[in-house]
Amino acid sequence: MPTTPTFTDHRKRLAELKTAENLVVMTLRLWAEPLRDPEKAHPHWQDGLTAAGLSNDAAVAFDTVMRVTIAAALRPLDVHRPTCPSLGTDEARLLGMIRLIQQDRHGDAGVLLADWLAMSGVRMALAPLCILAHALERAGLSLPTPREHASDAGRVIDFPQSRRMARTDPGARLLH
Repeated sequence: MPTTPTFTDHRKRLAELKTAENLVVMTLRLWAEPLRDPEKAHPHWQDGLTAAGLSNDAAVAFDTVMRVTIAAALRPLDVHRPTCPSLGTDEARLLGMIRLIQQDRHGDAGVLLADWLAMSGVRMALAPLCILAHALERAGLSLPTPREHASDAGRVIDFPQSRRMARTDPGARLLH
């Protein structure tokens, strides 16, 4: 077992991710969109979580983690637009945090979280991150380890709002 926490290779393309990973990344991207363009109407970021069978507690936990992140961030995060085919470094880092929590490696997840947040933020964000990770797990959405990545067939969760955005805003494909 590695002594340094690891996270999904950020050079991956979104199409290479498994279902649970796609759910987390698209939820993050849709959550961030109103921050980029507050005057525009945006799809509900919670819809994917609901479609995957997660409770409102998971959505509240996700929102709490992200609000703490905004308040305590040490640097800007690398979160791409919903239609971008590439995976951002911090999108991969979030996947790594959730995977580590699902493996009961909370301390290692905290180390990755400390790259985003001041220590006070890490303390505030870790509990809701655990709630989210375990809600995903209870819904059958465990994030695959690198070994499982090659063999996982995964479930299909539809994100109609991201398809709609791709049709209505073709320029968004070029932005991160």
